Amino acid sequence: MRRFLFLAVTSAFLVTAFGYSKDTTQAPQVPLPQIDQAAYVGSEKCAPCHQSYFDSWKGSPHNKMIRPAVAEGPGKTILADFSKPDPTRPFELKDVKWVIGHRWKQRFIGVVNGEEVVFPAQWSIQEKKWQAYTGKSDWWYPQHPDWKTRSNFKLCAGCHSTGVDPKTQTWTELNITCESCHGPGKAHAAQPTKENVVNPARLSTERSLDVCLACHQAGKPKGTNDYAWAVGYEPGKTLTNYWQGFEPEPGKQTAEFWANGTAHKNRVQGNTYTHSVMHARGLQCSNCHDAHGSRNTSMTIKSASTNALCSSCHGPGKSVGPEVKSITEHTHHAPLSTGSQCIGCHMANLGENSVGAEARDHTFRFISPSVSLDGKTPNSCNTCHKDKSVEWALDSVKKWYPKVK
Repeated sequence: MRRFLFLAVTSAFLVTAFGYSKDTTQAPQVPLPQIDQAAYVGSEKCAPCHQSYFDSWKGSPHNKMIRPAVAEGPGKTILADFSKPDPTRPFELKDVKWVIGHRWKQRFIGVVNGEEVVFPAQWSIQEKKWQAYTGKSDWWYPQHPDWKTRSNFKLCAGCHSTGVDPKTQTWTELNITCESCHGPGKAHAAQPTKENVVNPARLSTERSLDVCLACHQAGKPKGTNDYAWAVGYEPGKTLTNYWQGFEPEPGKQTAEFWANGTAHKNRVQGNTYTHSVMHARGLQCSNCHDAHGSRNTSMTIKSASTNALCSSCHGPGKSVGPEVKSITEHTHHAPLSTGSQCIGCHMANLGENSVGAEARDHTFRFISPSVSLDGKTPNSCNTCHKDKSVEWALDSVKKWYPKVK
């Protein structure tokens, strides 16, 4: 059965439309599109007929997007250290209602003046320390400069929970659940047919991609500058009616992209992917990821770190190559080293999450060291060989691949 992915990872709100300008001036306000929360029934209703998918999803990153704050015990959700004061953290554990994230960083939501807001400090899981979270690099910052009025329902809830109504500030279910990707399920639960539920595997490639891009491609909603997610979008609909994604500007570094159009931050998977050969050839997220979860990192259907995922389509005797006798012949690195991992060179860690170089680029291009001669843009080689110069890396690559610029 064809697998589908709503690409997962921890925090934000993302998507694409070619030629879209990142204008932060106040857009004319139009009535926000509404969804019918009464048409949602919750994931537990799906389990009796789809138990294996439900069980897999239950332990997946999609089910850890936003959770109640639990500091101790088997249901612990908070990884941050609240044991001592920190100058970047103007709140305490007792103030936290919800925690967002579990892999790269954790952000925290509490109630200020009756409204759920995003607190201005985050916990870096890798560095195990507090960091300021200002949002100044985000397009929405001019509309929400004061964290005390930075609404969860305007900035986070739409991509970290299901069936969100921004007017009532309610959701139907926490986390990325069945109905996040399959649409409202009340009619299907009452009388299951193929016609009364969305199955992304049966949608066109474009509509299926929309389901993932709604939260994995940086952009802005149409008609409002107040929200940072695709208000009113539901699976099966045309995403560009609700959301426009940011495009890289050639030669210009932005919050989302390096000057060569690769990922400058997390959650631009969709933006960079739509500029890839993979996308041009008709591949989609579900060719590599399973939205219901898997035992592999980033919910891939096979292990990427062992090359099992990539070698499903790439390798000797396959139409897309490379035509080599061994992996070492292609990579010029030891066969079991990081340098012989496909993702090491073709999905380099270029994007910043809580720290730099945590998020993988999805253009799938080998990023030549020559791009780093500007002193800013990272490349595939020096993300690993940090102790070597750009010139050293470029010289090595040219010896192996004379045609590479």
